[in-house]
Amino acid sequence: MNINTVVKLARLTGHSLRTFQSQKKGYQRLLATSLNNISRFSFCATKINVEQLKKQDVEQMAFKTETKKLLDIVAKSLYTDKEVFLRELLSNASDAIEKQRFLNSQKDNNDDDDFKIQVECNTNKRQIIISDNGVGFTRDQLINDLGTIARSGSQQFVKEVGKGSADNIIGQFGVGFYSSFIVGDSVQVISKSEKESQAHMWQSDGNGEFEISTVGDCGFKRGTRIIIHLRPECQEFSKAEDVKKIIQKYSNFINFPISVNGERFNLVQAIWTRSKFSVTEEEYVKFWEYISNQKMKYFAKLHYEVDVPLNIKSLLYIPAAHAEKMGFSQEQMAVSLYCKKVLIKANCQELLPNWLRFVKGVVDCEDLPLNISRENYQDSSLIQKLKQVVTKRVLKFLDEEANKNPAEYNKWFQDFQFFIKEGLAMDVDYQEQLFKLCRFNVDYSKDLVSLEDYVSKMKPGQQKIYYALLPNRESADSSPFIEPFKGTGIPIIYTFINIDEMIYQTVGSYKGFQFVNVEGDFNEISQDIKKFKKDTKTETKSDTQSKMDSDEITPFCLWVKNELQPIVTKVVVSERLTNSPAIVQSQMSSAMRQMVMMMEQNNVGDISKNLTMEINPNHELIYKINEVRKQDQQTASLILRQLCDNCMVTAGIPTDPKRFNDRIQNMMSKILDNIITSKDSNAFASRSQADSKVEEGTVYLDENGNPKIK
Repeated sequence: MNINTVVKLARLTGHSLRTFQSQKKGYQRLLATSLNNISRFSFCATKINVEQLKKQDVEQMAFKTETKKLLDIVAKSLYTDKEVFLRELLSNASDAIEKQRFLNSQKDNNDDDDFKIQVECNTNKRQIIISDNGVGFTRDQLINDLGTIARSGSQQFVKEVGKGSADNIIGQFGVGFYSSFIVGDSVQVISKSEKESQAHMWQSDGNGEFEISTVGDCGFKRGTRIIIHLRPECQEFSKAEDVKKIIQKYSNFINFPISVNGERFNLVQAIWTRSKFSVTEEEYVKFWEYISNQKMKYFAKLHYEVDVPLNIKSLLYIPAAHAEKMGFSQEQMAVSLYCKKVLIKANCQELLPNWLRFVKGVVDCEDLPLNISRENYQDSSLIQKLKQVVTKRVLKFLDEEANKNPAEYNKWFQDFQFFIKEGLAMDVDYQEQLFKLCRFNVDYSKDLVSLEDYVSKMKPGQQKIYYALLPNRESADSSPFIEPFKGTGIPIIYTFINIDEMIYQTVGSYKGFQFVNVEGDFNEISQDIKKFKKDTKTETKSDTQSKMDSDEITPFCLWVKNELQPIVTKVVVSERLTNSPAIVQSQMSSAMRQMVMMMEQNNVGDISKNLTMEINPNHELIYKINEVRKQDQQTASLILRQLCDNCMVTAGIPTDPKRFNDRIQNMMSKILDNIITSKDSNAFASRSQADSKVEEGTVYLDENGNPKIK
């Protein structure tokens, strides 16, 4: 047995290659006799009392030794969850009906059968029974197919009648029936084929032998019925409510009606397999409510089908709201993976990147190379390809929605922007598509705009995308960092979220245009400002009367530096300021400051040190501080420190709130003292002047409020 064969069998049964190599001789015999294909099962809908059936032509037969070994592997090792036996048997039933429906379509008198699948749960007898009215088995088929594991009747059927019949056939491996031995002590199969006049019964306890017999009239014209006598530890599968949950989880979208103890259960259709033109909005809403478990309307839906590079049928919903906005737990991936309408993996983490976790829906891919238990897929590269295809399609769809309904999309983006920006920061492969989805606040419009719109508004020759980090839009007009851009026509992006700058610095550029913070190095920024600055004089708060003498600028800067150390270690004359008295800059970028503040909330003192202060010597406040320091350095120092704190707040640099408040109170107290002193002086002067005008004998009040006679 060559290594490729060993690997194939190891993958099919879920065993390791080392296990197979260590038991090589036994598995050689096993492989030679067992790797054929088995007919898919289908089970009938008429109630039968098995004990009352009259058996004829009874044969007691033994499983082949190798088949018994493989059966033991399938029943005990192949499946991770016991409940999947029901998924396998319902898929078998669906295949049996699909085969019969195809055969009917080839007849001149095409029967319009009432195809259905029935599940009966009997807690008292500890039984579960699955029936269908699809194609049945002949006696020889029961002997040959159930005596050989891995003989797929579905695949054999497709070979015999042609590929056109395979569209809705689920089965691939021919081992699904044997999952019934996971939960059953013994299993009975009663089947009637249209090829024979009598029904037959196959039964076994899976321990080496099976019995085949003819039972004559079984009460139905065609179909198959499987009765599982459950193990004591598996009796929950005889309870209707538990069975309904399993059907809803795995097989709710099978083509045919499924009833549990006579009650129709699978009422929600697999609308993703239909043409989007045949699905009504009411059906879309109903399916959305089913998969999302909520009544709130979705924002948009994506229903599409492709054949290349993979055969995909998908229905995905974009919600209008999400739990993370309200501070609840993180959204969980809610896109499930199906293969021919049978669940392979619920909430599949591998279908979309984590930053698209808000998307909900289903992806059905017929090209999935599943392992033999159909609980997982084998080809990781194909799954990665599927992820790329679905991700690109979702991003393209969102871009289409943004262009088609800009106002509604802008509103949606404000709630979901963190998901998109998370993708920008984490996933290089999709940055260009994600930037197309982003919307920005800008100085030239009150509406959110795309980055493409910003680029279209750039000045000819402008090579940088400028942005300003602000607390809100109202603060933009008073921001000292934006002052130099006034009158240039250079568009500026306003960003109010700290994470934005981290993204700009991480990404670096868009279509060759570098992202630049207006708080950055003015030598770099000034090139564009000088190039596009209009000749008209910008109105400022400075005037010729309040300009500081040039010979006083250097001493004033030295005094400022000495007063503000260690917070400020460098003082320079600003080239950018016109209306503002001063600004401060940190050696850290604002993005880095925000990161440090998030990581070290109790140790942010270093951020507020070693700052550079730019002063505007032509501003009246700077001029007056300089004049006051010549007469009252204490008051001048108090005002200077408050100015520094104001600049730090504007720049988003943390300051000591207690120190800030104490200084303001101190300044208010000084101002009030000056006012009171001034009022007292004026009042005394007024009274003295009034005293000189009072005639003799007149009663008047002295400065202490006491009455006196002139």
